[in-house]
Amino acid sequence: MEFGRFMKLRLDRVLAESFEADNLEEALASSSPTKLEFKKPDNWVAPYPKYESGWWETFLPQGSNKTKA
Repeated sequence: MEFGRFMKLRLDRVLAESFEADNLEEALASSSPTKLEFKKPDNWVAPYPKYESGWWETFLPQGSNKTKA
């Protein structure tokens, strides 16, 4: 399946409020959190700080299980 079609199908589910999880805890649950590690560039030139593992935890609801990356 091409990426554009995949994204359209995903967005259609969001717009239709068709989710696989029944509640927030189920949606955020993960049996195997992904460990994200990227090689840091020697010279970071972007006008913003480089993302570090766990940057998304700020957006999780208070008291939710945070992933250990």
